[in-house]
Amino acid sequence: MTLGEKILSLRTARDMSQDDLAEKLEVSRQSVSKWETGQSTPDLDKIIKLADLFGVGVDELVRSGEAPRTQVVYVEQKRKWELSPV
Repeated sequence: MTLGEKILSLRTARDMSQDDLAEKLEVSRQSVSKWETGQSTPDLDKIIKLADLFGVGVDELVRSGEAPRTQVVYVEQKRKWELSPV
């Protein structure tokens, strides 16, 4: 599903018109229409507002297909300090 299709789906699931969404994001209805039809892409600040408004993560909103299968894990290693004679 494309970003535009997701915006359309999320908007209609909440019974919002393009005008309603445009007002909340402080953009024109034409901008919303262009996003939904894939003629343009919202700026990052609008993508963040869309994600917040719809209660989804930015990653979920902008990714097409499955999320990556890799995972970043932080591992803290303990170091053993040795004292040597001076």
